Amino acid sequence: MNRKNKIVIGLLFSGVFTSGLYAQNSSPYSYFGVGMFNNVDDARNISLGNTGIALEAPDYINSKNAASMTAISSKNVVFNISGIGKYNTISSNLGKDNRFNANFTNFSAALRVSKKFFVGMNIQPSTSSDYKISSTIPIEGTATEYPVTYEGSGGLSNWGVSLAYKINDNWSVGGKVKNNFGKIIRKETITTSSEVEISRNIRYTGFSYNLGTQFKKDFSDNFQLTLGGIVNFGSKLVSKRDVSYTENQDYTNSITTNLSSKDSSLPFEMGFGFGILAKERYRLTFDFTQSNWDKVKNTETSEQYYRQKTYGLGVEILPERRRTEKLSETFIYRFGLNYDTGYYKINKVEIDKLEATVGIGIPLNKVVLNIGYGYGIHGVQKNVAIRENYHMLNISMNILDTWFKKRYLD
Repeated sequence: MNRKNKIVIGLLFSGVFTSGLYAQNSSPYSYFGVGMFNNVDDARNISLGNTGIALEAPDYINSKNAASMTAISSKNVVFNISGIGKYNTISSNLGKDNRFNANFTNFSAALRVSKKFFVGMNIQPSTSSDYKISSTIPIEGTATEYPVTYEGSGGLSNWGVSLAYKINDNWSVGGKVKNNFGKIIRKETITTSSEVEISRNIRYTGFSYNLGTQFKKDFSDNFQLTLGGIVNFGSKLVSKRDVSYTENQDYTNSITTNLSSKDSSLPFEMGFGFGILAKERYRLTFDFTQSNWDKVKNTETSEQYYRQKTYGLGVEILPERRRTEKLSETFIYRFGLNYDTGYYKINKVEIDKLEATVGIGIPLNKVVLNIGYGYGIHGVQKNVAIRENYHMLNISMNILDTWFKKRYLD
């Protein structure tokens, strides 16, 4: 790896650590729990209906399944850099509100360290909390109501290390350890004869673990089947909370206390997927995951949780295997559909999500540029109080570098 490439990757790595990774979902639904879970996968996965449990990854890092790293060749080191731009339209009986956010979503690297062992690392934003809600609260024993504003910011991020082992040419296994960390700030501003602000800073930390496997089989020269499975073990999030009470904007009366806070948790999750490659050109992928949110009880908010199910379907059209004269003849086309039942209820209504995606992959010299567009609805049911319609643009760069090439002397 030459000095120029090391400097560029070092700057990008530093940028990921110093940027506010969590601020990418301006949504009132990010009030609940530990915030909204971000779609931080590679643009290829997102364009394929957010699938990837059974997707091989020879030229990019598939964060859906650590076992997919075994497709990386012995000479290549792969770097992934991803970002997202999202435009939300939030509708309710009070009107509409438009919001836009953009940020980095993923930085990762992976390489082969021996004939059968592979290692990778990554840093990603896990959740985001970014909302401002105006309402009123009644005064007990009277018909009077005072205005109150709820605001939230912050979120959780994670960094992780992945290992994969290639059992044979068809079967591989992998695992990942993640450290989840971050802070969520919740503010309540009550306006009476004076203004009172109650601020809660909740810090979370905790480790999580997952396992994955992939198995592929060629049935003929024109048909390949890949099967995959994952298990994400539930983990405890230890939380610490600082509460400050401020009266009036001049902050002449401010009290900060350290209070114990209920620990939260991330749910146990399992999923499976399959991929079909026909004629080395047409790929079909399908994923199903289930998260046991109904077992999660301790959170800072009091919404009702239930078991979450997610379905993803993707189609990928690869270029024909022949010499190309135009760049456009190397393009990879992708289409996807994803449905998420959600995991909490508001006024006994499930908050589900439906998303349709398209994308394109552009192979360049040692770089694959992936661009994806998606349109989604958050709160699909008719009786939902708040509905979000959003447009999103996903971009990722998969950089392939050669570190272990032998040098030959004349």
